[in-house]
Amino acid sequence: MLDPAADFGQLIRIIQSGDPDAAAQAIQHYDFSRQGQEHRFYAHALLHYYAHRHQLAAREAEQAVSLALIAQDHELYASALILQGTCSAILFATDAATESFHRALEVFDRSDDQAGRARALVSLANIHAVRGENHSALNFAQQALSALSTPRTGDPGSGLAITINNVLGMVYSNLEAFETAERYFRTCAALTLEQGHASAFVTASVNLLECLSRGGRNDEACREIERLIAHPDYRTLITPHVLNTAGEIALRAGRQAQAVAHLQAARQASAATQDYEEYCRSIITLAQVDGQLISGEDIREVIRISETDSRADLLEQGLQAAVGFGGFSDDEKVRRFYPQLVRALHHRAVTLREQTIGDLTKKAELDNARHLAGYEQQLRVAAEETIQRQVEELERGRLSDVLTGLPNRIMLMAQMLGQTREDAPFLLVTLDVNRFQLVNDMYGHDLADELLRVLAQRLSGSLRSGELVARVGGDEFALLLEPGANARAQVDRVLAVVTQPVSLGGQSVRVSVSAGAALWPQDARSAEALRRASELALLDAKANADAVRFFDARAHAHAGLESALAHALTRGEYVLHYQPLVDTRHRRVVSAEALLRWESPEHGLQSPAAFMPILERGDHIIEVGAWVLREACRAAQSWGGTDVRVAVNLSARQFTSPGLLDTVRQALRETGLPPHRLELEITETLMMLNPERTERVLRDLRSDGVRVMLDDFGTGYSSLGYLARFPLSGLKIDRSFVRQMMQDPQGKSAAIVRAMVSLSRDLNLELVAEGIESLQDLDVVMAEGICVVQGYHFARPAPDWRPPGAG
Repeated sequence: MLDPAADFGQLIRIIQSGDPDAAAQAIQHYDFSRQGQEHRFYAHALLHYYAHRHQLAAREAEQAVSLALIAQDHELYASALILQGTCSAILFATDAATESFHRALEVFDRSDDQAGRARALVSLANIHAVRGENHSALNFAQQALSALSTPRTGDPGSGLAITINNVLGMVYSNLEAFETAERYFRTCAALTLEQGHASAFVTASVNLLECLSRGGRNDEACREIERLIAHPDYRTLITPHVLNTAGEIALRAGRQAQAVAHLQAARQASAATQDYEEYCRSIITLAQVDGQLISGEDIREVIRISETDSRADLLEQGLQAAVGFGGFSDDEKVRRFYPQLVRALHHRAVTLREQTIGDLTKKAELDNARHLAGYEQQLRVAAEETIQRQVEELERGRLSDVLTGLPNRIMLMAQMLGQTREDAPFLLVTLDVNRFQLVNDMYGHDLADELLRVLAQRLSGSLRSGELVARVGGDEFALLLEPGANARAQVDRVLAVVTQPVSLGGQSVRVSVSAGAALWPQDARSAEALRRASELALLDAKANADAVRFFDARAHAHAGLESALAHALTRGEYVLHYQPLVDTRHRRVVSAEALLRWESPEHGLQSPAAFMPILERGDHIIEVGAWVLREACRAAQSWGGTDVRVAVNLSARQFTSPGLLDTVRQALRETGLPPHRLELEITETLMMLNPERTERVLRDLRSDGVRVMLDDFGTGYSSLGYLARFPLSGLKIDRSFVRQMMQDPQGKSAAIVRAMVSLSRDLNLELVAEGIESLQDLDVVMAEGICVVQGYHFARPAPDWRPPGAG
């Protein structure tokens, strides 16, 4: 356990050790009160980075960058920029990565930190090498090597020297100077062995072997690879990337059987680790070896993954494999794959043409500059002015959002910090656009960006003197308002302006937003706490389909549960409560819904409303969902002597995960529960995220015998045509319809319910009414022809519930 008095450097060393449990425990026990929140965000970013959760790491690093800049902690600011840029590069956002590294380099230059300069320069070299800009990469790498050898560098350790030699090897290999590249790769491998970095040695070795192969020494590379893979010290470190590389080199050496063995191993390993890029790579290479080794569905999966991740290179390769695959008909190739391939090739040609024109333009400008007297001096002056502007912009905190021109999150936090030092109350409103992803899908990114600009203009126009609006996320805005005598009226005034229809692509689009509001000082004691309170209120608004919610401290006693929740599964703190579904016509229980609860030793029994929003944002939701499936199936199997089904709700992350079918099948196999006694519940919104994939998954589940119910029916935006298309077992009417029917039995909600009854009967779907809390509720729904019901009138969720007649 980390000593609470330990310095921050010791904490970072523990995180960098690669032991996730030790790192998480060290962060939990570290006393961050001695330092700003920027240190907490940086520590969490590093934790996510070493656990390969790069999107989470990038978000946490961005927070650390912003807060370190506000706190004027230049050392942490630069380190967080390097980490943020590294994550961006891994996520293929090379422009954002380049910007982060340049900003870090500016800080290191001002402080004359040569070790820091070397880190930033080699990071820039790596980015340019990945882009194929080899001469720029070589320039940055040589500068990094020079900075590393400067006496003022101090002792940055061998890791930096390893990285620089590796990048130099990559650049010279790209320039086809293979002998020079080989020297750098061998130096890199030797350094990793000296320092005992086994995983780094495997990476350096693979780079060396690729260099040998590209230099025409394939047989030598194959022999080295076999020794590497067979070596007991490195066997567990062989990744899908290593196996794919081994397969491709073996293929180039004419060793087909060896290539197939490596590629099949890469395929299995990448599927198990959900490494989609390497999975696609193995499928594409196997298609080149022998079309009998793969199926048409494999190629379709490559195309789907590349389209989802916007990987133009993978998409083109997948389409090339599709048009050459004998398992597809000529008609499908002509209708689908050839047009897609033509578009992909055209896009690449246009991109290459624009890049070539840009390069030629730059060259022409430089050539012209050499012939203009005095131009060099003008360039120097212009460069100094540019640098000065960049420094000023850096010191101002890069306050503006590029798309909308609004202040960004940094400016918002700076303004809030200033206002929280004063006694005057103010209101923080966090607002986001409901179902913004649907706008992206229906109208495209350009029109979706136009919608954000229109909303930004409207929000700016609704402000009074002294108020502020900022864009703080993709479709999220934040406002600092004067609350006046009626804070709710202030928020309603803004919402009335922003929710007016917007014209997009010649169509009038209705805008729906949700907002969460928090008041200073009554809802928080710091700017960060106020921001969190506003976001929690926003989550409440979205969960209850309200336009706006004000922060309610009593409803959020769960705030700050993240740390305890991270260990809840391993500590066995989750339990399932069961609530029956009753068939009133036959007077029997037909199913029981499994509802997740958390029994925390520190916080007591927690309902899903308290912890599910936190769980959905983290990385444990799929693992917890798998546990719920197993435990629900185990409980249902213990209800011997009955045919009562068990129903399990699927989260969005769980339903969209590639391993869903395997998880369901494994739960049934381990518990012995017959598939027809398992029901999975999904929502309309979840079902419509990817209709093609949804149909495929539901058909697979149906063929296994598993039932699927559509939950909260009537509250989403799905097309009724999909009900006939999807192999569903039944529908659950949302409890809001029952409440509205009670208030107005002849109203619109009652008419909608009657339509649902008719629709379910025609489609042979079981119809369930939720929220039956009284005999009057039951009489109303039964009068409409609904026989299967669920609610407190029959039973509240309970952990020890068992169906009547269970053995």
